[in-house]
Amino acid sequence: MFGYVRPNKNELKVKEFELYKSTYCGLCRVMGKRYSYIYKMSLNYDFVFMTLLRLYVNPEKVSFSQSRCIAHPTKKKNMMNENEALKFTADVGVIMLYHDLLDKINDNDGLKSILSRLLLPELKRLRKKACKNELIAEFDKTAEESLRKLNEIEKNNTPSVDMPAEEFGILLGEAVSAGLTGNNKTTVFEIGKNLGKWIYITDAADDLDHDVKHHSYNPLLAVSENSDEAKKQFSAINITLLNILSNADTALELIDKSDVGLYNILSNILRLGLPSIQEKILKDNNFTLKEKEFTE
Repeated sequence: MFGYVRPNKNELKVKEFELYKSTYCGLCRVMGKRYSYIYKMSLNYDFVFMTLLRLYVNPEKVSFSQSRCIAHPTKKKNMMNENEALKFTADVGVIMLYHDLLDKINDNDGLKSILSRLLLPELKRLRKKACKNELIAEFDKTAEESLRKLNEIEKNNTPSVDMPAEEFGILLGEAVSAGLTGNNKTTVFEIGKNLGKWIYITDAADDLDHDVKHHSYNPLLAVSENSDEAKKQFSAINITLLNILSNADTALELIDKSDVGLYNILSNILRLGLPSIQEKILKDNNFTLKEKEFTE
């Protein structure tokens, strides 16, 4: 997970943004309580989306309390108390982080690889603990197979954006829908799959210069003659990403609006937060319009 999945907070109501922040803080506390403080350092906004989505499709009674934390020792913060959605997200996150570390080690990317090797024994322990839950153990096998396929695509320098994005999408779809059943599982999987595709392509755009420097696989490079040509695809990439988000939003609309507040947050992320993030990333990384697109 990459931390891109954030809302446009200026367009949220105050109580909705407070719910979002309290979910983040509650998840941080649950991750530390169930596993370790080291694991808490991996927390990002993508996991908050996962928690909120699970609460939306599988409602449960939630409560809140105020507490201090290491990051904010002088001021109490509102935190969502431990519940099934928080616990399940924390468990799934351990598996995602474990396989992400393996990927960094396999990439042999200097400092990242060294740090990953140092953390791997602890993550193996946490993974074993998480897999005591049969649903998490099942997801672990799915994640391992999905990432094996993705690594093959990347290792072969496959000239395709859709193939690796689809495989990562399947992985995230399985992550967010793990443990759900029936229509809920199908719909949430579709949201997660499209979100995963969006993350993979957006990250490829964000990492383009880094991947050129380190000779790493990047799907945008694999389908272009060079990085300059890849960066002339602003419109094509932007439209592709917006279409992917539209698919995720369509799936969200299939779920009964049992909680308007949660719906507003999730919808805000898909319709406002992510489009603005992708546009910023493309512009910050100097993606531009082709000349002919200026004249059309």
